[in-house]
Amino acid sequence: MKDFVGREKELSVLEEFYKNSRIKAYAIIGRKQIGKSALINEFIKNKENFKIEFLDSNLDKNLELMGRVMSSVIGTKKEYRSTMDFFWDLAEYIKGRKVIVVFDEFPYMVKCDESFAAQTQYFIDMQLDDSKLIISGSSIRTMEYETTDYSRPLYGRTRPLWLHQMSLEECTEFHKDLSDIDQLKLYMAIGGTPMYHAVPKFDSFQEYVERMILGPHALFRSEGEDMIRREIDHADDVISMLDSITGRSTTIKTIVSKTGIDRNACSGYINSLKTLGMIRENNPMWGSPKIPVQYSISDYMLSFCYLVKRNDVFSNADGTEKYKALNNLISTSRGFMFEQFCMDLITRSYPVRSIGKWWGSKNEVDEFDNAILDDNNKPLTIKCDIDIAAEIMVGNNLVNLAVECKFKNNPVGFEALNELDSSIECLKAKRYSRKMIISPSGFTKDLIDYSMENSILLVGLDMILGKEPMPDL
Repeated sequence: MKDFVGREKELSVLEEFYKNSRIKAYAIIGRKQIGKSALINEFIKNKENFKIEFLDSNLDKNLELMGRVMSSVIGTKKEYRSTMDFFWDLAEYIKGRKVIVVFDEFPYMVKCDESFAAQTQYFIDMQLDDSKLIISGSSIRTMEYETTDYSRPLYGRTRPLWLHQMSLEECTEFHKDLSDIDQLKLYMAIGGTPMYHAVPKFDSFQEYVERMILGPHALFRSEGEDMIRREIDHADDVISMLDSITGRSTTIKTIVSKTGIDRNACSGYINSLKTLGMIRENNPMWGSPKIPVQYSISDYMLSFCYLVKRNDVFSNADGTEKYKALNNLISTSRGFMFEQFCMDLITRSYPVRSIGKWWGSKNEVDEFDNAILDDNNKPLTIKCDIDIAAEIMVGNNLVNLAVECKFKNNPVGFEALNELDSSIECLKAKRYSRKMIISPSGFTKDLIDYSMENSILLVGLDMILGKEPMPDL
């Protein structure tokens, strides 16, 4: 796909940066393959620019690269013995012009030359003039450290532009012929990384999965593990750790028990994965137990790939045969990723103060509302949970929003509302909660009629896809 898709907000930020004489430099930060270079190229394509993408190599190789790039720009052969010589030539080249200078993969250069960050700071302060500087890099830890740590030369010199996964609405532009429901299924399987969407045309979610993930020569067949190896040291340990997470909530104790990884190392890996947006710490709401802390895989493609990896026992089968064998599992697991998608949807749609899940239990009772006892004369309990519990500021008022998420083939009826009501009744600290049900398959007429009379919020596929506004609280 040759056309640039999405990133309108980010491009708008960069255009404002280009026009604003008071802003000299931006740092674009994001994971590998998230589209940083594509965004930069789209921004600079009709503007005078000087771009260099540094190598993950030694200083000599990068000095050679600097010489080659400068030579191609000015038409005179250049060779450099030091990065300072490069900066003097670059300053001379941009003098009297408005040039966008781009240092892509900036962390590679900092790694092989400790003075490069300080020289970049001098370049911004003393030599940039009317030009602009963009530094970019996939090493999130290095980019954060170099630009936000008070002890580093670039502290206060750059503004950050974090590049996250694209939204569902943006990603639909890649596959305009795909049905709405398949757009949603696809997004919950692969997320919003542009690389996964910029593929040859396909006609359905099933065809994408068969061709791009399950096939013996599929482009993203090993993407789950490849993603970890691109981003994190000690990848084998992290892969083992993620393989122990079933997609549902788990704890450090459980991970350590299953993998044998040292607890301190496991905590470090979890922090790295959280920074990269690959796993999420579940936020207990409304009195849910805070300990032990529970984690789950939050990256859509990572979760889907590990689901396939754990259950793909048909190594010699083609993509179609594998899809048939895994279809029920894919459908069942979709509910968990749909809950996460809905949490992100609510966070984008409302001024959320806090959001997470609620879980607890209640006594099981008979038809006379008496507690049912087990063989040891102790009350039997039933586990209950609220898919999404959110606290949202509406004006000066705090609204408690309780959400039931249902991904079904048929319209959702009263069973979903009854489940939500039953869980709300389990709350130890009683609170008034607005009720919301999210269902891409729609709702039965009797539930729609009842909801209109009782202020139950219903969110269907058009709202999920951004074709209609989310309901007012």
